[in-house]
Parts: sequence; structure tokens; C-alpha cells
Amino acid sequence: MIGVLEAKYPFLHRAVEVVGALGLRLEELAGLRGVVDRGFERVSEAILGGVVSYRAGNPEVEMLSFPVALMFVSLIGDPFLDRRYALAEGKRAYRLLREEPEEVIAEVAEDFNWKLRPRRVVLDGQLYSFELHFADYLRNASGFHEDKWKLVNRLMREGYVLLTRVEAARLLECEIEDLILQRVSRHQRVELPGELEERVERLRKLLEEHRGRIGGETLPERVKVEAFPPCIRRIFEAVLAGRKASHMERFTLVSFLLNAGMSIEETTELFTSISDFDPEMTRYQVEHIAGLRGSRTRYKPPNCDTLRTHGICQNPDNLCRRVRNPITYYIIKARRGRRRKS
Repeated sequence: MIGVLEAKYPFLHRAVEVVGALGLRLEELAGLRGVVDRGFERVSEAILGGVVSYRAGNPEVEMLSFPVALMFVSLIGDPFLDRRYALAEGKRAYRLLREEPEEVIAEVAEDFNWKLRPRRVVLDGQLYSFELHFADYLRNASGFHEDKWKLVNRLMREGYVLLTRVEAARLLECEIEDLILQRVSRHQRVELPGELEERVERLRKLLEEHRGRIGGETLPERVKVEAFPPCIRRIFEAVLAGRKASHMERFTLVSFLLNAGMSIEETTELFTSISDFDPEMTRYQVEHIAGLRGSRTRYKPPNCDTLRTHGICQNPDNLCRRVRNPITYYIIKARRGRRRKS
């Protein structure tokens, strides 16, 4: 029996067990038109809007369409889509969870083996509904950059962090996103019935048509994405997909973009798709790197040796081996591109 909870949160173990018990083969799955349509829609929504909707009308279709969507994303095999889809499903779950009663949030948290305890207390006018073990808290809050998420600013009792209902939902969003990313990142190639293969190709085409505009509508024409070195392109695509980036990754990307000719406003706007986006804080950090605040030093991107030390240099190409800094790479490749067009 498929219930509302399985339809809302199809990543839960109980939902996975229901799907497994059905034992549907690909040929049978292709015949479930409504399920395939909804799976296709889930991925399309992630590509175009960055969040998956919830269709309450048919719990069976809503639950079964989730593994179909996972299959589509996995077969496309694009890391950018992997991240974007995982984030879109995470946002969907967060929007649902923040409206749920405490017992539902606790049930979902239990599925992730959280040490979460009910704790209804009012402090300074704020109602706290839970307390979460600091290890679970840190694992999910470490990527947030707002001061309120720093452990030093949290109320703790015997190793447990007090949380509001919405804060618990926000932290669960991170767990859900990571879980889905793990699932879709298992890229594999299987023979599909013609109907499903056609859906995969349509989604692949949709992704390519919109990749350059996803979250990056503000990118000016003077900045040539095709000339980005592999390290910058990886961070850039992660940011467009709304993924959290480390401090060094953000610094590297911002300093690179500013030196590549982007303005402070354009660079700040690029980070709007990140879930913990704080416009004032982001602008302050961009202005600091641009030399308008603090020491008034305009920073350049770290050299390639430094990026290798921090694990940011990945999949270098032949040109990478001839340069010492990402900006040098960009200048050379952009110049080559202009020559080809002339």
C-alpha cells in the first residue's frame, strides 16, 4: 500500500522496499505511461526551474516516478545534471518538510539514523522543537556560511544542538541531496526500450539547450565560458547547479571571474542559486576580493600549485601543464578562440 509519506518522500527505505517488492522490469515500466511521464517531468523541472514539484493527486505515480527519474539522470551521465537534480529533489523535500508536524520530521530523520530527540522549549521568544547530536549537525551544517549555523552560535545541551522545526527540515535537505547525488552518480549503460531511450535523448537535448542559461543568465558575453580551465569550469557549474562550494573554491572562482572581466554585481548575482545565498554577505566578500574593502588588495586566483594542494585542480588538460595560473590559461584559450573566428 502506497501512502502519502512514500509519495512525498520516495527516497525513504520504506518506499524503496515497496518499489523493490513490485519487481517491475524495464519493459513493464515503459508501459506505465503516467509514471514515465511524471519521471520525465521531474527531471525537466530540475533542469528548467531547479526544484521538483509535488503532485498530490496520485501517490502511486508520484512514488514510482522517482526511481524512473533517477534512472533517466543516471543514464544521461552528466555530473552537472547529477548535482542539479539532487539539489532540485532536496529543495522539494525541504518545502514539504517545513510544513510537516514534528513527528513526520522525526520519522524522516530516523531514516538517516540521526540522533534527534523531541525538545519543545521556548527561549527568547523562539520555539525549539528538537535537539540534534552535534555530529549529525556538523555533518550537514558545515557547508552553510550564515553566522547562525556556526556551532559556536548555537544553543547546546550535553552535546545536542537545539533546532526549530524549519531548521531541522533545512538540515534534512542536505542529507536528502547527498543521498540522491550518490544514487544518480552511479552512471551505467543499459539497453532501454525505445520509449525510454527516446525520453533520455529528449532530456539530454533539453539539458544542452539550457545549460548555458541555468542560473547563469547574468554572465556577460565578454566572459568566455568555453575558455575556462577545467578547475574553474567545475566550480562554476557546481555553483550554477546550486551546490555548496568550499571557501577556497569560492575565493578561486570569484577572483578568477573578477580578473576575467566580470563586475562585482555580475559576480554576486552568480551565487543566487546556492541555497544559503546571503546577498549582503556575498557582495561584501566579492568586494573584499576585488580590493574595495579590508586591505584594499585586489586578489588574483591562486596559482595552480596551490589549487593542486587543496584538491581543486582536477582533470587538467594539455594547456594546464604549460601555465601556472588559471587566468593565464583563460587568456591563452580566449585568444585562440578569437583567432579562429577572425
